[in-house]
Amino acid sequence: MKQTHGFRSRVAGLLGLLFLSGGCSLMPDDSEAASGGEARRTVKSIEDARVETREISSRVLDIVAVRGDVSEPGPGVDVCGDDPDSDVLYKMYHSWSVSGVARDVLEEGMGRARRDLPEEGWNIVEDGEKNNANRSPRILFEHDEVQYAINMTLFGSADDPLLSVSLVSGCFRTPEGETVKGQF
Repeated sequence: MKQTHGFRSRVAGLLGLLFLSGGCSLMPDDSEAASGGEARRTVKSIEDARVETREISSRVLDIVAVRGDVSEPGPGVDVCGDDPDSDVLYKMYHSWSVSGVARDVLEEGMGRARRDLPEEGWNIVEDGEKNNANRSPRILFEHDEVQYAINMTLFGSADDPLLSVSLVSGCFRTPEGETVKGQF
């Protein structure tokens, strides 16, 4: 199994779950460092993050290029594990799946993602199989610049396969005056 380390290598292990349960990407910030050494997050409005998450997810679907049944849920907002009671820290997630086509078609879609996503700045953090009875193929990607990670896993048998994709961001901070309350 190939493994490399990126900006959030700790995210890779957590992405085995449906989406991150904790870790946020942290970088020092002059103003916050002076006030006790807290870390800075990218400032982004929740609506901008929703649009960005939807666009990234759509691009991944375009690259996978499988014409099957795609699940409908859109991007969601979640708390950051570093400070789950914060009114200004949040992360985005978007989980979807493709089904209704043969397993080999879904495997080809994973192959396209493996080949094409790195050309768009995504690093392959892990490429192998899950430790489950079916040895489900899984690829974990992360993108340092946009601060997102992807868990792509092929589940099921030849009779009922499903390609699951979970896109998760690092922690973002809302602009001043915007709150996360009511956004979940």
